[in-house]
Amino acid sequence: MYQTLMTCCYSLRMAIFDYYVMVDWSGGSSRRGNRPDTIWIAHGVRTASNPCTVSPYSRTEATSRIRDIIIANLNEDLRVLLCCDFGYGYPRRFSAGLPTASASAWQVVWSYLYAAVQDDIGTTPGRKPTNRNNRFDVAEDINILMSPAAGLYGPFWCVQKARTHFHVPQNQPRQPFTTGQGNVLDALRETDRRARSDTPFRLFGTGSVGSQVLTGIPRLHALRTDPLLAKISAIWPFETGWATKGSWLDPCVRVVHAEIYPSVKKPLKDSIKDRGQVHSMWRWARDLDRRGRLWKKFSIPNGIQAGSSDDICIRSEEGWILGVR
Repeated sequence: MYQTLMTCCYSLRMAIFDYYVMVDWSGGSSRRGNRPDTIWIAHGVRTASNPCTVSPYSRTEATSRIRDIIIANLNEDLRVLLCCDFGYGYPRRFSAGLPTASASAWQVVWSYLYAAVQDDIGTTPGRKPTNRNNRFDVAEDINILMSPAAGLYGPFWCVQKARTHFHVPQNQPRQPFTTGQGNVLDALRETDRRARSDTPFRLFGTGSVGSQVLTGIPRLHALRTDPLLAKISAIWPFETGWATKGSWLDPCVRVVHAEIYPSVKKPLKDSIKDRGQVHSMWRWARDLDRRGRLWKKFSIPNGIQAGSSDDICIRSEEGWILGVR
């Protein structure tokens, strides 16, 4: 009995996080919630048996709810893991086609999208957020910057209504896509290949993830740079590096952002698949952390040599999906 109790206490001491927030995102343009293909959030403390689940009707309401959750836990001196199911980066060399500043490749992309993407278009004072956004317009603007010639438009493709955005083709451009600047872009990041995820350049259609990336990164940027959170937050692996069994996170870091792809894990049975997926991801992270094994999922991926060009590219531009090895 004593030995069992000591083993349990030791595992809890080895845990990295106290609270887990798993988010299934949506890039849609209408207010929708509590149903399939909408935003779902599972959140809860490490000692909980099950998470709380909520489904906000807009990205603004979801971001506000997530921020409130983080602040409440920081007030209790708890460390939070926040994971969203969209790409935190694009395939290598994508950032080179954007207006650049003296920043890392991932920061160039995040800053550009934060400035370009407009959400809740048409919202009137005192009314709920519309959730309407200009993601297709932003994709078209990027295609104009990067396309090599008339009729050879890319890298983004497939919009909701054909022929509404002249510079965004409905079919995938020839791969790999060569930009007007001479940069060769693959359709997938290395982590996408291993997870068998779709390309972040496809904006619409079954299984597409491009709209989630365009609308999600600006929201993460807002949370990461929030005056109350900026000094205690970090994006994995861009700002944290790879985990090791010993000392890893700076003690000042109380909020860690990490990308997930729920489809790599079997979802819990649920009448709403998205709710089952975030519930499953929450339990996965909690269970591993309870056993002191979650740190391994933040370590350098299999087959990637430390200091190699692939390693540098992942940590500076592409990012990685938590749990994909």
